[in-house]
Amino acid sequence: MESGAAPGVGSGAAPFFLNPSVQVTHAQLSVVGPVRETNEDFISCWLPNDDEHAKTIGMAWILADGVGGENGGEVASRLAVTAAVQVFQNAKPFTPIASVQRKMFEAASKAVYETAAARPGLGKMATTLTVVLMRENTLHVAHVGDSRVYLVRHGQITRLTTDHSAMSLPVKFRLMHEHQAMTNPMRSMLTRCIGPEPFAKYDSTRQDLDKGDVVVQCSDGLYGFVLDAEIGDVASHLAPAEACRHLIRLAEKRNGDDNISVQIIRVEGIDQFLSVRGVTVHRETTSNTVSNELEPGHILDERFEIIELISRSGMACIFKARDLENGEVVALKVPLMQFESDVATFTRFQREEEIGRQLNHPYILKVIPVERPKSRPYLVMEFLEGRTLDKLMEETKPLPEKEAAKIVSRICEALEHMHQKGIVHRDLKPQNIMVCNDGSIRILDFGIAKAARMRRLTFAGFSPTMGTPDYMAPEQVNGRRGDQRTDIYSLGAILYEMVTGKVPFEGESPYVVMNVRTTGDPVAPRKLNEHLTPVMEEIILHALARNPDDRYANAALMKAELDDYEIVPLIGRYRTLEPVKPWKNKFKTVPLIIAFVAAQVLLFGLMLWYFTHHGKH
Repeated sequence: MESGAAPGVGSGAAPFFLNPSVQVTHAQLSVVGPVRETNEDFISCWLPNDDEHAKTIGMAWILADGVGGENGGEVASRLAVTAAVQVFQNAKPFTPIASVQRKMFEAASKAVYETAAARPGLGKMATTLTVVLMRENTLHVAHVGDSRVYLVRHGQITRLTTDHSAMSLPVKFRLMHEHQAMTNPMRSMLTRCIGPEPFAKYDSTRQDLDKGDVVVQCSDGLYGFVLDAEIGDVASHLAPAEACRHLIRLAEKRNGDDNISVQIIRVEGIDQFLSVRGVTVHRETTSNTVSNELEPGHILDERFEIIELISRSGMACIFKARDLENGEVVALKVPLMQFESDVATFTRFQREEEIGRQLNHPYILKVIPVERPKSRPYLVMEFLEGRTLDKLMEETKPLPEKEAAKIVSRICEALEHMHQKGIVHRDLKPQNIMVCNDGSIRILDFGIAKAARMRRLTFAGFSPTMGTPDYMAPEQVNGRRGDQRTDIYSLGAILYEMVTGKVPFEGESPYVVMNVRTTGDPVAPRKLNEHLTPVMEEIILHALARNPDDRYANAALMKAELDDYEIVPLIGRYRTLEPVKPWKNKFKTVPLIIAFVAAQVLLFGLMLWYFTHHGKH
């Protein structure tokens, strides 16, 4: 059991199916993180053992984050969660959710407050507390502090909670941007928490659920280092257990300095309910449609025989199948039924297929065209056996220079083919590169690629549409779409990580990671790995030049130098590297925040004076 998780409560990876109202798969993970010595987070869940309790009480997922700077944060989080779980377990059937929430927060507050009073040696104790309840087809969220709950629907992530921190009001009133608040030193200063008083003021909200929804509950140790859009992307595409592991690895990779906790719940199926005179009854669906999700043994469009399920995410399934026309084994990527009518999902599939038809290279995933009309959206691709580059890099860190050069040379060859066709990948990263068992490689996932002849995608802010923070080019951070040199920068960042074991830039949040690359250069690779040749360092720094004009003009030039070290001019790029500068926007809004808080205090004083004097008349 990972530290910070309640033993004997819930399941870390196994699916839990609940009938007849809602079926879910869930996972939870809490780790101490790469910096802290103890885990002050605590997570738990309570799942009923029978249908009756499921219908009348529901399910609960609870997370607490002991407040840093207070003694006994680890004790406080455990006390709060344990007290809240006990209240939920003892709730009487059909107790209104609002009443259950109130009693859970009262019990948690009382437990922490009274323990601190009885054990003065611990000093003050405090914690955040976030409670996710699910009954029938409705999600109920209550929280205090800055832990968060997200809803991911159709690949889009929505935050269901508001941070109770010093930065929340300035963001709400648009005195600063969210990314500025996340890097502000006052971000962790809570305005509400459990412990200082024997009661707590909490917020609550509710949300009707649909099949395919994903609920993410996490501490600031996760969202402080992983973008909301990244959380949504991972939760949509990976099963809950793998998504938990992936998100925590990502936060750790970015040198997260806090404990990291996450619980993910995916709605696998749901029935519709309505209330008749206070009694909840099942409403039969009027639709004549039935589930047409593919299974092994099915034949799709009288051509593709499903052999086995390879993987299933929150949005699509990938099957191993046999093409009955020629007997070849292929891979089918099929969106789940609930996403087939979703415009964004359809556009992404259409985009991948259109780009796939334009490309024909041994190092690019082959998309097999289907000329006849399709009964549903799907992609037919060559079937590959191997592992993604990020998995290889986890096993061997750093990779031997010769092996890294060989892999990246082949990627360059594939990129050159793409670029000659007018296609820019825009999201090149280790997860999108497959190292096959036969030693070949494939570039994967062209869902956000930019093609010169295709309709332009509109985007705003930081999102997966722009790339991934660790591998984004400076021009992407600045909001430009980029060109082939953008892919070269991303490949340089991948090569840097392959041979040093570290990403080029690190920081206290993904916003800092993105922005520092616009103000400075990475540490010279040979300072991290003294066994690297000067030639490899020169190639990496050439690809990672901040100004696109200073990079390789095309991937073919980079490949030529990887293949023949003798032609690489050693001009000493490491000597001209500039250290990263503090993000300029980091503190410039502090005077505005102080002014805003002062204005609130003044306004409160004036109102108090007004009502006091008028009350005498």
